[in-house]
Amino acid sequence: MTNRVPAPWDLTGEGYIILYRFQREFVQKNGFVSPEMLSRYKGGFGLVMLVNYSSSTAGPYQELLFMPGRFSHDGKSYFSISKIYVSTMESVVNGRENWGIPKELADFNFQKIQDRTERISISVNGRTCLDITLLRRRLHIPISTNMYPLPLMHNLEGKSFFTSFKGSGYGKLAKILSVTADSALFPDIAQFRPWYVKRIENFHINFPVAKIISGK
Repeated sequence: MTNRVPAPWDLTGEGYIILYRFQREFVQKNGFVSPEMLSRYKGGFGLVMLVNYSSSTAGPYQELLFMPGRFSHDGKSYFSISKIYVSTMESVVNGRENWGIPKELADFNFQKIQDRTERISISVNGRTCLDITLLRRRLHIPISTNMYPLPLMHNLEGKSFFTSFKGSGYGKLAKILSVTADSALFPDIAQFRPWYVKRIENFHINFPVAKIISGK
C-alpha cells in the first residue's frame, strides 16, 4: 500500500534544466498534451528537467519531466507538465492526488562518468525512454524561482490544479554531449538544439498545497 503524503512538500537535491523553444507542430503531434490542454497552448519556452531528489517529504526519488510551454486559462498564463516519470510509487500517487501532475513510474540510472560528466538513463518496463550525457561547467551562480517563476496548471480526472512552487540553489552552465529518446515514451528532444542547459545543485524547493477546482 502506498502511503498518502499530503502537501506541502519540501525537497532538496540536484539536477538539470534544459530550455527549449518547441515548434507548435511538434507539441501537437509529439508533446503528449491532452486535447483539452492543447486548445489552450500558447507556445513560448519549454523545459526538460532531470532531477535527483536526495530528500523530500515523500522520501528520495528521481524525476524526468517535459513542459512544452505556456497554456492560457481565464486570461492568465501557466506552465503544465505533459509527460513525467518518477522512480517511486509514493511520488506517482501523491503527485497525482496533490497537484494533478500525471506522474508515471520508471527506472533511473544516474552515472558519473568523469568529474564533470554524467550519464542519465531512464527506462520504462525495460525499454529505454531517454539516455543523455551532460557536461557541467565550473562556475557557480545563485538562482531562485524569483528569477524563473513557473505557475503551474494541471487537469486530471475532472479537476484543475493550480500551484506555484518556490525554490533556490546554485546553477552551473552545462552542455549536452549526447541524447537519444524513444518518441513513444517521451518527446524526442534530440531533434532540437537547446537554448541553454543548466546544472542545479544544492537546491531547496517548497511545493505548496494546490488550489483545486472541480469540473474545469
